[in-house]
Amino acid sequence: MRFSNKTSRISSVVAAICISIYIAAIIFGAVQVYIKLDERRTTAEREFNDLMDRAAASSVFLGFLSDSFRESIRDFLFSSETLTGIIITGTSGQYAVEREIGSSIIWNGSSPRFKTGVLFSGGPISLPLRVEGQRSVSVQAVFSYYDYDFFQTVLRNSLFAILIALIVALITLMIELIVRNKSGYDSINAASVTVDDGFPYGDFDISGSDSEMEHNIIQKLSQEIRRCASLEQDLVLLSAELKSPQFVSESLFQRFNDEAVSFFSMRDLVFEKNENAIFIIIPGINLEEGLSKSEDFCNLIVSRFSESHMYEEPILCIGLSSRSGRLVEAERLLTEANTALEKALSDPDSNIIGFKSDLEKYRRFIKSKSV
Repeated sequence: MRFSNKTSRISSVVAAICISIYIAAIIFGAVQVYIKLDERRTTAEREFNDLMDRAAASSVFLGFLSDSFRESIRDFLFSSETLTGIIITGTSGQYAVEREIGSSIIWNGSSPRFKTGVLFSGGPISLPLRVEGQRSVSVQAVFSYYDYDFFQTVLRNSLFAILIALIVALITLMIELIVRNKSGYDSINAASVTVDDGFPYGDFDISGSDSEMEHNIIQKLSQEIRRCASLEQDLVLLSAELKSPQFVSESLFQRFNDEAVSFFSMRDLVFEKNENAIFIIIPGINLEEGLSKSEDFCNLIVSRFSESHMYEEPILCIGLSSRSGRLVEAERLLTEANTALEKALSDPDSNIIGFKSDLEKYRRFIKSKSV
């Protein structure tokens, strides 16, 4: 199906923009995470230096590894932003404290040591501590790179950008499909033909116009034209004929008629034209919509009848005409639809043809007849 090159270019540009947004969101999120990890390491080093000052002061004023000393170190740990575990070792003993029990420290008997391979964990950082009366005193600490609130914010922002890009892509796809459906009917089995509207009323030759079937279609079509005109709605008339009528049995034609009734959901608006053709009245739609529905109906008939292996595609030809804002008579629409059908039957490339009236020429014709 062919559609506007301009629309295609716009779709390509939008797709490129969306892909760029996806990549930018991932890169931006990764850069933010990297910067945050570096900031967390710097903060951990600063807090460890503060810990050393706290431990040195507490050993002097509270006594090394006293209960007050231990409480001071514990309070510092729980007030820090990054530190998760602390181990202080001296000749008089060891003290270990962690933010969450079992998260950072394991015990080998009475000796604590830091866990290894902990996700998002950094360190340990270790420095000696000078304490009067103590030898080989050291302070060690581990810290966490993980910041739940920060990572949640980065993830939310990245997903929001990707969601916006996805919505834009979906809207563009919908617009492209709409444009394709509206502009593509003239390149696959559907052609819009402009026919001269200048011939006067009455110069028609409708086969079987005196028959009951023709009377019924004209009467019903006239009613629907008046109803649609009062509601300012359009109306489409289809003249559909099965090719190779010599191969169309009565049962197959009845099946074709039933398929039409089922597809268009309007039993009282489907009329038999002859032994291999029907008229279908579709109120409330325009010619372009009628062409689209005709294409779908043609594809349905081809798929349904292909099982009989009696026909070469296309087996169905359709001619269409529409009210198109005109106060047109039923006989006129019938002739226009039949004219379009004749072209479809003789055209090897397009089996669905719409009769597109020239509204301005029609209005001039009406005006000239009223003078």
